[in-house]
Amino acid sequence: MSPDGLLRRFEAEGHAGVKAAGSNIACAAVSVLLRTAGRVCAQQGLAVEGGAGRPGEMRLVVSPESDTGSGWLRGVTDFLLRGVNDLKDEFPQEIVLRVEMTEG
Repeated sequence: MSPDGLLRRFEAEGHAGVKAAGSNIACAAVSVLLRTAGRVCAQQGLAVEGGAGRPGEMRLVVSPESDTGSGWLRGVTDFLLRGVNDLKDEFPQEIVLRVEMTEG
C-alpha cells in the first residue's frame, strides 16, 4: 500500500489449511477477491502487471503512474482489505494478512 493508502501491490501464496486444493472455502474466497481486484484494475485502465504463476500463488503490482484513478483505486483498496479482513476473522487458522506501506 502506498503512503496515501492506495493499493500498489499484493502477493498471496499457499492454500489455506490442510484441505485439498480446490476444497477450501477460505482459499477460494481470497482467490476470488484478489483475482477480481486485479481484473477490475486492469479493466479500469490502470497500469497493472502480475498474475498467477502457479496454483496457490498470485501477485499484482499497480503502477504509481495510475494515480489518475486514485479515488476509484481507494474504493478497490478498501473493498479488498475489508473482504480479506472479514475472511481472516472468520477463518483465523487459515488466513494471514499483512499490510505494508511502500514508497510511491
